[in-house]
Amino acid sequence: MKNKVLTVAAVSLLTACAGFKPDYEVKDASEASKPAWTIQSKTAKIDSSSERKTNRYYVSDGMGATQRLCLRDAEANAKRKLASEIAQEIAGTFEEVSKSQDDAASTKMKDKLAQNIQVNMHGVVVAEKYWEKRSYLKTLGAEKDYVAYKCDVAVKIKKDALVDAIEMYKAKTLRTLKGDEKEAMEKAVNKTVEALKAETNE
Repeated sequence: MKNKVLTVAAVSLLTACAGFKPDYEVKDASEASKPAWTIQSKTAKIDSSSERKTNRYYVSDGMGATQRLCLRDAEANAKRKLASEIAQEIAGTFEEVSKSQDDAASTKMKDKLAQNIQVNMHGVVVAEKYWEKRSYLKTLGAEKDYVAYKCDVAVKIKKDALVDAIEMYKAKTLRTLKGDEKEAMEKAVNKTVEALKAETNE
């Protein structure tokens, strides 16, 4: 464990030399160095290429006074990120189809979309976890001396399960819309579903 902490500390030192000065010292960590999967563009590489075709991957971080609370926070943030990005895809297509210029209404709709998709989501799996126990120090620039955990969690979800969640949202939401807005939303949802299915069949 001592070697692990030294390695993580060395990474922190290199980061500081690159121009960023952390206000903490890493006292312990789940791995000797921060894993590559903590970067969103590399998260999917935790699985084989065949497995990646059937899943979507999302990673987020979190903080907490304990390791358990920290990991829970990071997992919740990753799930929110998942729902938010799917909602953004649908909202983007909706704006194109409806030619909406109302930014405030679009933002409100996207937030509501994300909430509804998250409610209907099932089958989200925690794929990877990483944590650091940090000692924040006033001498390094922190507001006060304290110990906290910083965590990263990667989650994945089958694209079929995402399609189910989006279809459930569609069934509930279209009943509340009328006219052009209803037609635009239906096209937006259908396009997102088609894209997910196409990704699986590539």
